[in-house]
Amino acid sequence: MGYDDGQQPDGSWIYIGQGSTGDQSLTNAANAKLASNERSVLLFTTREPTSMEIARQGYGKLYTFRGSFNVSGVDFFRPDSGPRKGDLLARFFLVEAEDSRAEPAAIEPPVNDSGIELAALRPLVSSRSEPMTNRMTVVEYRARGAAVHRYALLRAAGTCECCKGAAPFTSASGVPYLEVHHILRLADDGPDEASNVAAVCPNCHRALHFSIERQALAQRLSEFITQREQTITMELGLATLATS
Repeated sequence: MGYDDGQQPDGSWIYIGQGSTGDQSLTNAANAKLASNERSVLLFTTREPTSMEIARQGYGKLYTFRGSFNVSGVDFFRPDSGPRKGDLLARFFLVEAEDSRAEPAAIEPPVNDSGIELAALRPLVSSRSEPMTNRMTVVEYRARGAAVHRYALLRAAGTCECCKGAAPFTSASGVPYLEVHHILRLADDGPDEASNVAAVCPNCHRALHFSIERQALAQRLSEFITQREQTITMELGLATLATS
């Protein structure tokens, strides 16, 4: 076809954008949503059925669910062969979302973390106002996810951001144990950024997923994180003025 559209050796996937004729662009509604990095992609692959499968159940393409993915970048290229030769095509790079894994591990900050690192991490984990126009590698993408988790733990400072209780125990590495929770799951259009994560105790984490009151808990947690982020914005702004 003149281009690669599928899984790459590092586990990421390439997806060619929407637009079946002529040049593609990010003004296309579907492409714009992907480029905004605000939505996750539920990725399915298809294949033709074998003759035995057709005999058993009739003809119909077969689908395999590959997981929930986030867009790590997009670029444009012109294939030099195939039916789209010469057309400008959008190529999206997809990296598996952490939420598609069964049980992500808690990430703990080292003992000497402080408000200085919180301020340093803030620009890296805040929302993005512009569509991505460059590609992050899988390693870079994972590093940003780790930074988001680290930021949430630093912001919590050993106190559950849901029930406001102290972390239930000290981990083997000597820091208060909390788990990072996405208020909106990545697969439900929840961005992987500071305003959408909270550091919570294991009990609250389970309640946020399985309690009969989970929707009300999530709403209260979301409101608290919004207020907390606004406070941090003001605090960091004042700190900047004081040192300028």
